[in-house]
Amino acid sequence: MSVRAFVAPNAREGLARVRKELGDAAVVLSTRPHPRGVELLASAYGDLAVPAVGEAPDAAGSSRILAELSRLRGLLQNQLAGFAWSAARRRDPVRVALMQTLFAAGFGSMLARTLAARLPRGLDAEAAQRWLRQVLIRNLPVRGREADPLTPGGRFALVGSTGSGKTTTLAKLAARGVGAHGAARVALVAADAYRIGATAQMTEYAALLGVSLHVCEDPARLARLLPELATKKLVLIDTAGIAPSDPRIREGEALDALGVRRLAVIAANQQGAAIEQAMTRFGEGAAACILTKLDETPQPGTALDSVIRHRLPLAYITGGQRVPEDLHAPNAAYLIDRALKGGQLATPYALEAEDWPLFAGIEADRAERQPRKITPAQQGINTLKGINAG
Repeated sequence: MSVRAFVAPNAREGLARVRKELGDAAVVLSTRPHPRGVELLASAYGDLAVPAVGEAPDAAGSSRILAELSRLRGLLQNQLAGFAWSAARRRDPVRVALMQTLFAAGFGSMLARTLAARLPRGLDAEAAQRWLRQVLIRNLPVRGREADPLTPGGRFALVGSTGSGKTTTLAKLAARGVGAHGAARVALVAADAYRIGATAQMTEYAALLGVSLHVCEDPARLARLLPELATKKLVLIDTAGIAPSDPRIREGEALDALGVRRLAVIAANQQGAAIEQAMTRFGEGAAACILTKLDETPQPGTALDSVIRHRLPLAYITGGQRVPEDLHAPNAAYLIDRALKGGQLATPYALEAEDWPLFAGIEADRAERQPRKITPAQQGINTLKGINAG
């Protein structure tokens, strides 16, 4: 086993040197004080499995050693991250407080760390919070009333996960379309052949609004139907709700070839991972998104974080079952204020002061395990607007 010593002013720089020279899978065997800072003994991960000359290889023993070293490595990384967090809190409390505000409100570490790193110097705590609010408002991509996609009309399909509220949202959009263009110039298309009762629900909505309803069992039928609806000012298509991992998601992408613009319907009351997966799969290539069920989430920061990173315009928000009252044009200031206020809720899931160093260690370990490739959401972080505004 080949072991190398690294001397650095502090543990963070020492770990950076270890990664640079031995790779991301390097194992730190020990650390100890040094006159010039700290000394780390480390070895490349692959070298640990090579038996010494004259020793019989023992695969089982090597595996146990590697597993134990990996566990110790994780513990050390978490501990160092916790130390770094505590040191940063003493050195730059305003920047750390800004990150805590974002984490508490449900925003992710990618956005939180980016904003904290670009916080202008010299701001006190109150000024930093005002800066944060303004930057988030500027970077939440919303369509105002003047950019309502229903005003000029067109063909729109609502796509999203099962239970995201597509059918009810479509009825709200249809009611608004009737008010703008008249019932004779609006058509509904039921393209959900999977959910029991979906067509019956659409039939009720169409009858109440006085608009025509057309049923399509497959994409081929839809392709034949759309030319027949050329005289309609607004055509709204209700698609089947599917899981983001379902191969049938390709059917939604095929709508683009028919001149249909997709609106991604994202339920804001889901867990962050589910929101991110839905935004990635249904939001790619969509004209805009609609956040639903805002009345069911006390902390909408997670959903807004995803919208900001993916740079997908927010066309509407919904909060309730009433048709059409519970459909609204998004207001960036209102949504950001509501998200930040949600971070102040007293819940069993809110972190206490002594929890933050442990949280920092977990976040550091998660970042270490994530793939290095740049995703579209990460690329969106680089296009934040007004990031250096005071």
